[in-house]
Amino acid sequence: MKPSKIYKQGYNCAESLIIAYNEEFNASIPVRLCTALGGGCGVGSICGAVNAAAIIIGEVKGRDDSTGDKMIAKRYVQAFMKEINGRYGTHMCKELKANKVTCAEIMDVSYEVVKEVLKQDL
Repeated sequence: MKPSKIYKQGYNCAESLIIAYNEEFNASIPVRLCTALGGGCGVGSICGAVNAAAIIIGEVKGRDDSTGDKMIAKRYVQAFMKEINGRYGTHMCKELKANKVTCAEIMDVSYEVVKEVLKQDL
């Protein structure tokens, strides 16, 4: 299911990405991790959908302890951010909205981009 359809059920943009990912990949990322991220953390800062994509990357590519390689997840987040910024020129909620990018669009695009980035060997 697309995050934009989940959003219509009353979830915020970040929660919607996590729910879509959990359903598609049988994952169990806690939705509550993203409750405070909607609306650019409530102040139009980094888009909640973009933040949720970083959480998904952390779940898939993150380390479990301090001896793990923290750069692996960072490379995936950087690739994701490069793609989003390349498409929209920003990852900031206020700026996306000012540029007439809808929440539905940025949610669905972020979700597709994060899935594509995770398929890469970085």
